[in-house]
Amino acid sequence: MTEKLGVLLVDVPDIMFFKYNYIIDTEEAGTSTFIINGTDFLEKLERLAYKCTAEEAKKYPQFRWVALEGLE
Repeated sequence: MTEKLGVLLVDVPDIMFFKYNYIIDTEEAGTSTFIINGTDFLEKLERLAYKCTAEEAKKYPQFRWVALEGLE
C-alpha cells in the first residue's frame, strides 16, 4: 500500500500575500534547504511544493500538512 502524499503549508493569516504559502526543497552546494514560496495557483503548488507523507510531516509541526487530493 502506498501512503498518501501531501504538501506542507505555512499559515500566517495576517501577512499572507498569496493564497498558498508552501515549503519547497532546494539544493545548493549539495545541501538540501527548505524555503517558503507563495502562489495563488493550485497547479503551481502541486508541481513545486515539497511532498511528503503525513508521517514525515510530523517532523515539522510548525507547518500544516494537506494531502494532495485535499487541496482546493
